[in-house]
Amino acid sequence: MWKLLRFFSRIFVGSTFVFSGFVKAVDPVGGAVKFHDYFQAFSLDWLIPLAMPAAIALAVFEFLIGTLLIFNVYPKPAIRVSFGFMAFFTILAFVLALFNPVSDCGCFGDAIILTNWQTFWKNIVIMLFATLLFISTKQIKSPYTPTIQLIFSIVVLFYIAGISIYSLRHLPIIDFRPYSIGSNLPEGMSYPEDAPQPEYKTTFILEKNGETTEFTEENYPYEDTAWVFVDSRTELISQGYTPPIHDFILQHPENGNITDQLMGKKGPLFLAISPVITEVKDDQAMYLAQLNEAAQGREVPFYVVTSSTLSTTEDFNSQHKTNLEFLQGDETTLKTIIRSNPGLVLISNGTVIGKWHYNDFPDAEEIRHPLSAALKQQQQNRTRMILLGHAFFIALLSIFILKSRKTINKNQ
Repeated sequence: MWKLLRFFSRIFVGSTFVFSGFVKAVDPVGGAVKFHDYFQAFSLDWLIPLAMPAAIALAVFEFLIGTLLIFNVYPKPAIRVSFGFMAFFTILAFVLALFNPVSDCGCFGDAIILTNWQTFWKNIVIMLFATLLFISTKQIKSPYTPTIQLIFSIVVLFYIAGISIYSLRHLPIIDFRPYSIGSNLPEGMSYPEDAPQPEYKTTFILEKNGETTEFTEENYPYEDTAWVFVDSRTELISQGYTPPIHDFILQHPENGNITDQLMGKKGPLFLAISPVITEVKDDQAMYLAQLNEAAQGREVPFYVVTSSTLSTTEDFNSQHKTNLEFLQGDETTLKTIIRSNPGLVLISNGTVIGKWHYNDFPDAEEIRHPLSAALKQQQQNRTRMILLGHAFFIALLSIFILKSRKTINKNQ
């Protein structure tokens, strides 16, 4: 019974770590944004330059520890480290739940969004199994030789680090955000007819004969005019339905909000996303100008969307001698749309059909045939996924071969 429970605990805790590490590894920019939020919330601004290295390190660490637990490799160190890790983050989750300095812990990236209280109770459950493993450390031993354990750890380390670095230099190999390829943006912004509405409770503070009393809308003394209004407060009781896309606004400097106009447009539309336009390098600016010219040659709208001010965008055009048309949007939203500054998004009839990191921008000639460029990119993405799958398979196969050699040698 206890042996079975220890086995389940090891697989459960290990699987949680693997999942948490993987969804962070495929989106290191998102992890860096979350670290940035944490550093600001706890007044540790001097650590902000370390946000990206910390995000990659955490993803690699979690995935490695989880894999070691699942395959029973270096079990004692893995169990002790996972117990200490969970103890620290359970305390942190409790602090976040109490004071709510950051609304989303980011423990599962954008794959699963949890409130701080949900995160705390999730950590409590994991902590129970991690504690069982911790007190049973002496009873758990690895069936592998030290050489196999070392090789396994190195292979897993390089595998997950490679995924994280690849996703940083290109785009996440799995996109969990509502702006992924295939997502229809107008649908993502819409409210179903039967969607629950937010509920509020308003408390009125009234005074009569020198005494103050609180009333709600149900027992408000409408007919007694002797009561004098003092104050009121409104509390959110139920959040109601929030659409996946709720803060996507494209602001034109002259025409105002043109989001609906662009999302309702028939045919292709290019949005070059740059949350901070001053971070765009000279060669990237020239390339955006080439893409813009090629798109205009096919009468395809091409906009650069940024959170930078109008004067900054005018300076950008003047400095680089470009004639880019700018729209403004929220910085956080733009960073959510694409993990690249600048990045390129192709939309057709309101649906995202292509996304490119600046390291993978299509040639200007391809822009003249936008739908073909989008299909080519999707084929490349599928190829990358297959290659990554093979890499993982080869890693596991190498461990199997090494283990088999050990068994054969013993039999001989």
